[in-house]
Amino acid sequence: MNVVFFGTADFGIPTLEALHKSARHRLIVAVTGPDRPRGRGLSSQPTPVGEWLTRTGIDKVLKPDKLSDPAFVELLRAAPADAYVVVAYRILPDSVYTIPRHAFNLHASLLPAYRGAAPIQRAIMAGEKVTGVTTFLLQTKVDAGDIVLQRAVEIGPEENTGELMSRLAAVGAGAVIETLDLLESGSFAAVVQDPTNATAAPKITDADVLLSFAQPCRTLVNHVRALAPRPGATAVFRENTVKILALSAHSDASLGGLAGEIVAVDRTIGPIVAAGVGLVAFRSIQPAGKKPMTGAEFARGYHPEIGERFLTPRLKQD
Repeated sequence: MNVVFFGTADFGIPTLEALHKSARHRLIVAVTGPDRPRGRGLSSQPTPVGEWLTRTGIDKVLKPDKLSDPAFVELLRAAPADAYVVVAYRILPDSVYTIPRHAFNLHASLLPAYRGAAPIQRAIMAGEKVTGVTTFLLQTKVDAGDIVLQRAVEIGPEENTGELMSRLAAVGAGAVIETLDLLESGSFAAVVQDPTNATAAPKITDADVLLSFAQPCRTLVNHVRALAPRPGATAVFRENTVKILALSAHSDASLGGLAGEIVAVDRTIGPIVAAGVGLVAFRSIQPAGKKPMTGAEFARGYHPEIGERFLTPRLKQD
């Protein structure tokens, strides 16, 4: 099948690689976001997908500002595509996704669970033990199209979003190729999603990033996992913002204190901090302007004391 790929983020690169190597399907055009000022120097940089396309030598690339631009739509109509594959891209308007015979999306959850922009993060926050990927046919309502196939993936108890995203991207690439095979053969029956089982996965907000130690320890651990490695959960220590990148539950029942209070300092583990229920140990922390470090390195370098507290930052108001 002739395929047009739509995507911007790293999550789509394994799918691009699979399409590029496929003997049965041919990538004829790739659509990604326009180059934007990025990085400290704010120089114009391509999206991760755009960078991969350049590095791979693929030159049939479109970078529209507006998906409704008539000139862009006409370029798509001129491409002899059998299928559009969408992976971590913007919402396609009807005028675009109805052009080919087939158009489908790869989503990082087992739909209808976790519809929305942050399915991996929200699943980890909720303490899910299993997630997966879904390919579904595009329709007007976001993430609600008929399901072609799904692949379940177990979530490791300490796995963070970055780690899980890499695994799901690889599984998703295989799912995309398998979906193309099914569409080409016609030997599949798409399954209508049950809206009564739908759950939401809204994008991560500034408020989500602010860590509250009033939560139970396991909730804290999951929240931090969900935000790692980026953007990282933030707290305040000695009036400075720090990023908490990994926590673990700590089981010493003899210790207790106010939420966020350091109740012990273990030189081999790091600070032990009271949660709303239970205790957490710091496995990875990043002080402002510094590289990430282990809890033990933080203890040796910053000498946190029993009784000091990690506080929740205030939400910045516009």
